[in-house]
Amino acid sequence: MKKILFFAALTAALFAACSEDRPVQVQYSRGAPYIGKPIPDRELDVYHRGKIGKIRTSRYRGKWLILFFYPADFTFVCPTELKDMSEHYAKFRKAGAEVVSISTDSVYVHRAWAEQNEDIKKIPYPMASDRPGLLSRELGTYDAAKGVSVRASFIVSPEGNIVAYELTDEAIGRSATDLLRKLEAAVAVRESDGGFCPANWHAGEDMITPR
Repeated sequence: MKKILFFAALTAALFAACSEDRPVQVQYSRGAPYIGKPIPDRELDVYHRGKIGKIRTSRYRGKWLILFFYPADFTFVCPTELKDMSEHYAKFRKAGAEVVSISTDSVYVHRAWAEQNEDIKKIPYPMASDRPGLLSRELGTYDAAKGVSVRASFIVSPEGNIVAYELTDEAIGRSATDLLRKLEAAVAVRESDGGFCPANWHAGEDMITPR
């Protein structure tokens, strides 16, 4: 019995000593987004201009893509964001990008929302459904406790890679103007010969060119 207690005490002491010196290992979500990561090729149901259909994320290869995740239909902040994106949609298209909004609501809920809300009815871009939350999980935006995606914006290059992203709390609405500025900066960098965009850069302004 004494031997058992001795070895138990020794093991506890060694574990405590190792724990004090060992750095904490933070475990990140396997699907967490990072710059340069390709977005998954996924098929999604969409509600678009009064009709229900399907799209694949890979169909947007060759052009810029904005993936605009939001928590849920029939809420307070989300319709203001979608309206803001709708009002800037022509500018996103002019910059060479397509926009797809995404939530975990079904396309039938999207349609019902559009039938009751004039701002949602006027949305010119596809409203996609990630009902099982697969794409949200793969991109690290899924809130499992609530079964929805957090507010998340992804700027995807013509090669299908993430060049910028933003995640915010559900109570904080985003700005289409700032997202457009980031897209235009990404386009300018891609088209430049090694140029950089300084802080608060806007389209048409001088870029930084290393010498």
